[in-house]
Amino acid sequence: MTAPRSVVAFDLDGTLVDLERFHHEAWLAAARQAGVELTWDQALRGLPHFIGGPDPRVAEEVAALSPAGVPPAVTLAAKQRSFDVLVGSVDRITARAGAEAVLERLLGRGVPVAVGTVTERETALTILRRAGLLGLFGEARVVAARDVPRLKPAPDVYLATARLLGAPPGRQLVFEDSVTGATAARSAGSTVLAVPTVHDPDYLRRLGATGVAAVFADWRAPGLLSVVDRLTAAAGTESAATGDIRVRA
Repeated sequence: MTAPRSVVAFDLDGTLVDLERFHHEAWLAAARQAGVELTWDQALRGLPHFIGGPDPRVAEEVAALSPAGVPPAVTLAAKQRSFDVLVGSVDRITARAGAEAVLERLLGRGVPVAVGTVTERETALTILRRAGLLGLFGEARVVAARDVPRLKPAPDVYLATARLLGAPPGRQLVFEDSVTGATAARSAGSTVLAVPTVHDPDYLRRLGATGVAAVFADWRAPGLLSVVDRLTAAAGTESAATGDIRVRA
């Protein structure tokens, strides 16, 4: 019997495109409105889901610190307004350097690809469109927040991408940048390669502890393409070993 084909799913924010600074600025602004003053370093260490979300969890974490007891829904709405303003203020959104080359390599080899994100669907589609990536996936291959019952770190998003692409999760390779996203993908049973934008040593240790196969400093890191080729070969990804967590520059 022919082994099931390998497929690849990509997280969006922080992985394909780097809008993390806008998310971070928006969260810090929303937290201030709730009476919570945080630096970026304090947010990284004090808000477990500050990197990678999902947003409702971050809002709950801010609410727990709010001296005025500002409800999570109010903080979440404030964050989204701030984020929309920040994204709207830039003329151009671009893919992270090297990401498009990896994506095109996979497509050239006939490997099915999808996006799995906790971002709301219309926002995700707009970001992909503005970054020039939507045509490489197509709207039908984008799984967003409202498409699944539970957000990351639950496995639902990556169970959905695997199902959409016609392969069991064990034959799916996932690209992620966050602890939350990597946890979701590993819980789904998929192999994960991490390409984080945050290189704080403690955060990298937490990322490695999720069981990712490797952490690469960026999409152009030496060896990344050969690892991708190996993990998406005909034998699939189920046999891929995990635990090589060193950052490859």
